[in-house]
Amino acid sequence: MAQMTGSRYSASTQRSNMDMRGAPTTAPGRPAVRYECTYKMEPDRKFMSSEARRIIEDILEAQLESQRYDPQKCPILCRELADSIKQRVKELMVPRYKIIALVSIGSAEHADVCAASQCVWNDKFDSYAEYTFKNGSLYAVGIVYGIYQE
Repeated sequence: MAQMTGSRYSASTQRSNMDMRGAPTTAPGRPAVRYECTYKMEPDRKFMSSEARRIIEDILEAQLESQRYDPQKCPILCRELADSIKQRVKELMVPRYKIIALVSIGSAEHADVCAASQCVWNDKFDSYAEYTFKNGSLYAVGIVYGIYQE
């Protein structure tokens, strides 16, 4: 902050409690919280893709067993299923992993689908799980990625 003195400007030495948007960063009178880097380059426990696959299978089988393909309802259903899968996988409590869940649903009639995904990751720690569900009317593919956050 600058203060005007006559026709000159002088820099103020006070520290501001405002961020770039002008919102307070800490409560007045309290010191700012500083976090130290952990430099933790390896996880204590790895992402369990077999458990994640079981979760995807359970949710897709339970929710889609009697569903018929409806192009109007499928986008909403995909989001709901992906959210359910993500929440259940997060309950596995694997620390420092970012969980990404994707669900795709399509019509089983006259459908040929080829899908691929690509990601930059560390193959020692990062992993994924997938499951494909089919009934007479639709198919669904559920994928969960577990990406370690250093």
